[in-house]
Amino acid sequence: MSFKLKIWRQQNRETRGKFVDYEATDISPAASILEMLDIVNERLVLKGEEPIAFDSDCREGICGTCSLTINGEAHGPDHPGAACELYMRQF
Repeated sequence: MSFKLKIWRQQNRETRGKFVDYEATDISPAASILEMLDIVNERLVLKGEEPIAFDSDCREGICGTCSLTINGEAHGPDHPGAACELYMRQF
């Protein structure tokens, strides 16, 4: 599966931020949103680019720290549920 991501990038609170487009290609339907971001980050690091910063702690739907906005919805379209429980096959 392939996805187009719009990620907010901002160096620090004093600098102006902007959305940056990324391609996430060859992603397994069984991957969670957070696993997909891990894959994108691995590819960014290999290219010498800054990885995407995001909160993820338990990855079991318990802690609630993986509060991403996905397609304009907090935690994504699978309510109730955390982003770490949202799998790419749902898209």
